[in-house]
Amino acid sequence: MIAFVKIEDSSVDVNIGYTEIAEKIWGFQYSQTPIFVNHDSYGIDSNNGFFLSFSLFLSDYTKRWIPVEGSWDSTNLMVRQVKKNPDQIVIMTGFEQELLINQKGFYNLVAYIAKHIGGKIMVGENGDWIDLATFSNKYHEIMTTPFAEAVDKSIEYGSQFAPGKEEPGMDRYFY
Repeated sequence: MIAFVKIEDSSVDVNIGYTEIAEKIWGFQYSQTPIFVNHDSYGIDSNNGFFLSFSLFLSDYTKRWIPVEGSWDSTNLMVRQVKKNPDQIVIMTGFEQELLINQKGFYNLVAYIAKHIGGKIMVGENGDWIDLATFSNKYHEIMTTPFAEAVDKSIEYGSQFAPGKEEPGMDRYFY
């Protein structure tokens, strides 16, 4: 999955720690549900190119996650400022199609960034630019799925099916 958020105002100041953003986008409270948040940076910082890659270790939440097929064991989300087009932020997952728990995190992360920088959103590499209200309305059901339900449905699907194609944008936007 891939989306872009256009930076409309270069003076934006976004700074949020990885645990806090994980709680917001996936909809859990670490104090009540201590899930390890794997991360490669301390958080999302507009002064550091919006650089963050992070995931949840859902086996900390439930041992039922363990039989999930193949590479579904991670909920990796990646955020970067686009090197060739620094007025855009790219948000990606590892696969073109994701489990519900990662869809929830992805769409909520896109919305969070768009809200805090006042930018338009493009889902996919060739989509139309839309505003936050249109985006939130389109993905509302996924974005508001309760955490436990999203995990349960992801376990159900991920226990039966292996991941599909990897997201091809990785090489173009991250390296």
